[in-house]
Amino acid sequence: MRPYRAAPLLVAAVIGIAMYFVGLREAGAVPSFARKYQTSCQTCHTVYPVLNPFGEAFRRDGYRFPSWNGSEDSDAVKAPMIALGQEEYEKTFPDSVWPDKIAEAVPLSVMFNGTMPVNLPGSDAKDAAGNVFTWSGVEAEFHLFGAGAFNDTLTYMTQLTLADDGTFDIETAYLLWNDIVGPRHLINLWVGRLFAPQLTSFGLHSSYLNDTAMPAVSVAGLYNPSASLTLGQGHNDGVELNGIVAHRFNYALGWVASSNATGLTLPNAEDVYAHIGVKSGGVALDGEGKYGPNVPDPRKPWAEKSITIDLFAYHGLQRLDNGTGTLTGAVTPVQQDDTFNAAGAAIHAQWDSLSIMLGEQLERHGSPYQGTPATTGMGGVVNGMPNFANATALVGYGEIDYVVWPWLVPGVRAEYTRTTVDSSNPASLLRVIPGVAMLVRPNIKAVLTGDIERAYGLPTTQSWSPAGGFAVAPQGQASKFEAEQINATVAVAY
Repeated sequence: MRPYRAAPLLVAAVIGIAMYFVGLREAGAVPSFARKYQTSCQTCHTVYPVLNPFGEAFRRDGYRFPSWNGSEDSDAVKAPMIALGQEEYEKTFPDSVWPDKIAEAVPLSVMFNGTMPVNLPGSDAKDAAGNVFTWSGVEAEFHLFGAGAFNDTLTYMTQLTLADDGTFDIETAYLLWNDIVGPRHLINLWVGRLFAPQLTSFGLHSSYLNDTAMPAVSVAGLYNPSASLTLGQGHNDGVELNGIVAHRFNYALGWVASSNATGLTLPNAEDVYAHIGVKSGGVALDGEGKYGPNVPDPRKPWAEKSITIDLFAYHGLQRLDNGTGTLTGAVTPVQQDDTFNAAGAAIHAQWDSLSIMLGEQLERHGSPYQGTPATTGMGGVVNGMPNFANATALVGYGEIDYVVWPWLVPGVRAEYTRTTVDSSNPASLLRVIPGVAMLVRPNIKAVLTGDIERAYGLPTTQSWSPAGGFAVAPQGQASKFEAEQINATVAVAY
């Protein structure tokens, strides 16, 4: 890189780091669960939101502390509670209201997060954005969380998000009815706007370097710009039945809302999924069974020797705009339903402080393509021609991380997307994401990543953005290898 091109990047990086440490170092509170149990964030997290083995067990148990010698979740609560009635009311029910307790403090937490991308000079990312660096996005989102328990079996999780463009969204709001019948954790019912469909045994945000562990690839979006569904990314309205069997096996069965393009009505809810997983070694899936052949080191709560294998299947429906109704000066969406099926597998292996994630999923879509648009000519309007051909895509990912210290985790991640435009002319994108995740304080994190891409051909939409990419390969199916971006992400939780 030429010196005069590197200088602005260096200055921007220095200013960004300085502003970060000067402006944010005074933050120092902890979120809802830490308040509830009067414990550190590191009880459940490494570099949040990534969970350690105990934290994953807490999540799988419906946001409840794993049981110890028959204990209940309420036994672990340390925050002051307010009684809503007397225990004697249980004996006089239904003539009395069943008593309960609520936390003395309002169970709310807030989080600010932002990302500062640097589009490298000469890159396709720079060409697409029209700039190298701006301060846009430094305060991208404000999140308000509400989380807690009504009793030892009924818990809740909510997340409200306000973006810097003024949009407001209820991202998550669901009730978790745990231990409905049978042994602990065997049958649970979660209803509402789910945090994510549980397609693996691990949480949505279990990657140190990426927002989500599964790639944020909208496969249908690579064939049709009106499509936006990304498999496994969550915030779906619906219901999920899940559980843990014999501490080491888990399952999930879900039915969630189907999606639609802007301007089109929602179809009938048709999306269903199933997942099974098994874990060998380390902390049990529910945190309550016997350890595997090794006992975790209490000085390193993130470390264990284990392997977890997951399989999932998903059937869904998307209502798309097939593009045949577009005329000059007007846009008329034309409905086309795309039924799709997906299957995938994932492996999560850990050897002390070293963790490796591998996953792959195959998606087959019935009719995701846009057709030819309507036109006007001497003879009047010529109707557009829809395209009902099917399409297939393969999406894979891998990540390797190492916890050097509890506040420093370097790693490298790779994502691979291969689309079939036709049987003899596939297009593919490989993204390599090196980076490091850091905790400045237990509730302040910074993540620095790069984006290196190799593109071969282009998808039908002529853009890799639905797969998170920027690289534009030359004509004739030639490949292109290019460094695109450097990203600095900062989050503060109170």
